Amino acid sequence: MTVESSSSKNLGLIYGFINGAVAIVFTVLLYLGGAKMFVSPIAYCGIVLPIVVCVLGLLQIKKQQGGYLEFGQALKTSFQIFVIGSLIASIFQFVLFNYIDVPFRQALAQETAQKAEQWMRNFGASESEIEKKVDETMDQNNYTVGRLLLGFVFGCIFWFIVSLIVSAIIKRKRPPFENSFNQ
Repeated sequence: MTVESSSSKNLGLIYGFINGAVAIVFTVLLYLGGAKMFVSPIAYCGIVLPIVVCVLGLLQIKKQQGGYLEFGQALKTSFQIFVIGSLIASIFQFVLFNYIDVPFRQALAQETAQKAEQWMRNFGASESEIEKKVDETMDQNNYTVGRLLLGFVFGCIFWFIVSLIVSAIIKRKRPPFENSFNQ
């Protein structure tokens, strides 16, 4: 194992934890904004923030390696950053909505049901379909271990696709004959 690959693994872990910390701060800000903010378009910024952290991490590794970063290493590191951040965010959401503030989880379900009802009315759904969907939304707990684990797995699939894209953009192969004349 070279110093470069050991260093990149450490940076992958460090940026993964930074990603998790950013996710916690973002979740707390949404929480402080109330249930309406949790279902607003602002909440979708939660997708951009991990990508920014990942890009910063990969650029740091690339800088340490003299401006070069192989695609495979970039993919492993970026996926590691996303998985660690997602795991930390999922654990935090589980604790927040199941132990710290259960009534907020219920208010969030009510706000989600209202948004679903509004959306379904806009698309011309029947009253019985709307009522059924609203009742389902109000009755289910989206923050159980099983649902968060399922969300985490699907999130990992999504983040792997994002990792492929980010890695393809940031990668830079070392020329094959770069050091052959310096020996």
